[in-house]
Amino acid sequence: MRTPGTSWFCTTAAILIIAAVYLIPSPAKAYEYSDDFSSDKAERDSNFHSIFWPQGAYPPQQAYLYFSNNGDERELGFRDNNDDPAYICYRFPEGSENLAGSVFGELYIDVQLLESSGYLSYELSADGTNWSGSEVLMTGTQQEIPLESVRGSCYIKFSGTGVLVDNLKVNLYTLSATILVPDDYATIQDAIDNASDGDIIEVGRGTYTGEGNQDIDFLGLAITVRSSDGPGYTTIDCSDSEGHRGFYFRRNEGPDSVLRGFTIKGATMSGSNDIGGGILCDVSSPSIVDCVITECAAELGGGIGVNRGSPTIIDCIIEDCRAGGFEQAGSGGKGGGIGLFRSSDVMIMHTQIRDNSCYDNSFGVGVYCWQSSALFSNCDISRNTAQGYVQGGGAGCTGSSDIQFVNCVISNNTAEIGGGLSAGISGGNSADEHVTITNCTIAHNSLSGDQISTGGGIHSTSSDITIVNSIVWHNDGLPIVLVDPISINPVLYSCVEGGYPGQGNIDSDPLFASSSGNDYHLRSFIGRYQWNNWVLDNTAENEYSPCIDAGDPQDPVGAEPVTNGKYINMGAYGGTAEASKSKYGFILHVNKSGSDSNSGTSRSDAFATIQYAVRMACDGDTILVWPGTYREDVDLMGRAITLQSADEAAVVKASSAYAFSFEMGESSNCVVRNFIITGCNSIDGGAIFLDNRSTPRLTNLTITDNIYGIHAVGGANPDIVNCILWNNTNGDLYHCNASYSCIQDNEAAGGIGNISMDPLFADSSSGDYHLKSRYGRYSPIDGSWPTDTISSPCIDTGDPRDDPGREQRPHGARINMGAYGGTPFASLSRQ
Repeated sequence: MRTPGTSWFCTTAAILIIAAVYLIPSPAKAYEYSDDFSSDKAERDSNFHSIFWPQGAYPPQQAYLYFSNNGDERELGFRDNNDDPAYICYRFPEGSENLAGSVFGELYIDVQLLESSGYLSYELSADGTNWSGSEVLMTGTQQEIPLESVRGSCYIKFSGTGVLVDNLKVNLYTLSATILVPDDYATIQDAIDNASDGDIIEVGRGTYTGEGNQDIDFLGLAITVRSSDGPGYTTIDCSDSEGHRGFYFRRNEGPDSVLRGFTIKGATMSGSNDIGGGILCDVSSPSIVDCVITECAAELGGGIGVNRGSPTIIDCIIEDCRAGGFEQAGSGGKGGGIGLFRSSDVMIMHTQIRDNSCYDNSFGVGVYCWQSSALFSNCDISRNTAQGYVQGGGAGCTGSSDIQFVNCVISNNTAEIGGGLSAGISGGNSADEHVTITNCTIAHNSLSGDQISTGGGIHSTSSDITIVNSIVWHNDGLPIVLVDPISINPVLYSCVEGGYPGQGNIDSDPLFASSSGNDYHLRSFIGRYQWNNWVLDNTAENEYSPCIDAGDPQDPVGAEPVTNGKYINMGAYGGTAEASKSKYGFILHVNKSGSDSNSGTSRSDAFATIQYAVRMACDGDTILVWPGTYREDVDLMGRAITLQSADEAAVVKASSAYAFSFEMGESSNCVVRNFIITGCNSIDGGAIFLDNRSTPRLTNLTITDNIYGIHAVGGANPDIVNCILWNNTNGDLYHCNASYSCIQDNEAAGGIGNISMDPLFADSSSGDYHLKSRYGRYSPIDGSWPTDTISSPCIDTGDPRDDPGREQRPHGARINMGAYGGTPFASLSRQ
């Protein structure tokens, strides 16, 4: 896994999730949430999750969540698949809004283990990307989990299997300010001068200028300085004269020195060695959260300058800033947006760096690194401009180590070399630079001169550079130029215009949402993210990006929403909650009360006919058919899909010929299961027809009281298993074989595991095809489990290699034959 994960959190937990360790101001409840799982609220409110699956359906081939009805109680269940646990992640508060200031609180949840191997664990995050280590919850009521975050939102991810949860409750609190500006003190510096560790200084709306409101020094204090209403309403304006910056951290401040929610504007430091126009972090490591740094300038680091520091920059915008261009300095300028110098280790998350500029022989317009390491996550580094002979319009990296770009957009930058990003420049030992570009979009970058043979997207010389899951498109010159790379496979699973050697790379238009370069989400007719909403592109094939599901198959999909095809997307939004949705792995619903004009995405908005659902399905999709009798001839149309009952077995009767037809070479990836096929009495038809070498899997079907059972011609060879074929007038099987099935025709019953014994239906004359059992069978009349004096021979006699699925215990650890095998409605055995 190349994307940041738990290893990040171990080294940055003190920065991202900060507890109050000094004076504790008075808390105020800011948010509460509860869910008793009596509705589908969890599916709607959670940030991302495993698929939700009907309780009564045979399990899918992936981990899933389900709602368990236990009397009057409804709980949320977790079930793994091949040791891959089911999961659900919440963001509190739900949606995209943050609470004002740091938050803390607690979560309570009831936990009930269903089996000895069951468990429920949780991880915490402040941003949904970097996670704490996993902690296992004990069984019991109202288990408590503490929550806290500097970002105004908390994420929690539950993972597990064989467990039910109920009664989720969350309370979040914010700390009240201890000092107010301008009520208690006229200027921000006055407030800091009178503060102590643990204080919270809250600055009211307005524009703050002049002495005491510029060159603001935290004095080494572990305090929070925050605006009351965010950067849109509170501005530090330094534009009245040169020689002043917004904030100055120079006394070894740590991550519990927090600056939050300001616009810093017009700060200019024009000296030849001046660092940091808007903010300077000198041998300091503060947390800078939700700030806008704009129209600031310095010779080194126009927006933010860092010298031997390790600040954390979260949710910020750095735009229209400049490095260099001062006559008295004359040395060019480095780092129009951010300049990192002398062993500075910086984490930059969810930040936009755009429209910045440098002048004459300058480096790193967006970000400049010198003898430093930087970690970028979910950043937008865009529209930076370099003038004169420059390298690295978006980001220049010189003499640096361990530089990681993750989920970044680097776009609309201009330079003579490396319009998007340049590494290994200005001499030195470039091999010491370790540059990793993961899930980034580098697009619409320009070359200002005639250097058409240089890298308009990425240009690297002798660096140890790796590019994976990324998109490099619409750049001037060559998209990627790597001179003497250290790695023998530097570019993998990426979309590169014109192509690039390497495993998984493609050369196809990524189909950005906007061709003008202001929205790099990927087009999808299933759904793409746009301004806190999901929109659908046209269903035409050219409205579906080839970069969806095309990332490294070994990398996890992370927070990508359902449907995600089980593979991470390429580009800046891959692995995040804003990833465009996949056309693979969709779940469609069919219900007798539905309509073919519905979306088909839920039981309440289901299609009315199975055939329409098949027509709308793509390979890899699942169609869930809810109980009822469907009279139609269903053509599987060559689809590689799973078609199954969603609860008690649905009944399908042919309308004119065959209930199901496979005539387009359907493969074993086409699966039909858990249906009752009966009453197909056309003289030219029957239950199932196959042709053209079709080889679908037909499993756990009850095929009874038809003219004919399964009819195969044209080299068709279906995999028929765990089925019951009984009382079909003209025969059960024609030109095909079955295994582990109950077949009335003795001549057709010779395959492995087959039997030819009365299946003992509960009452076939009234349409009850449950199997009789001395230990209990389900009654659809009242939901009871009556017992019989005899048990069906089809109980516990299905294929021993097949999972008994959701069969209730005791089930003999072997799936039943017939339409109810593998479901909670399967008849019980004595074992």
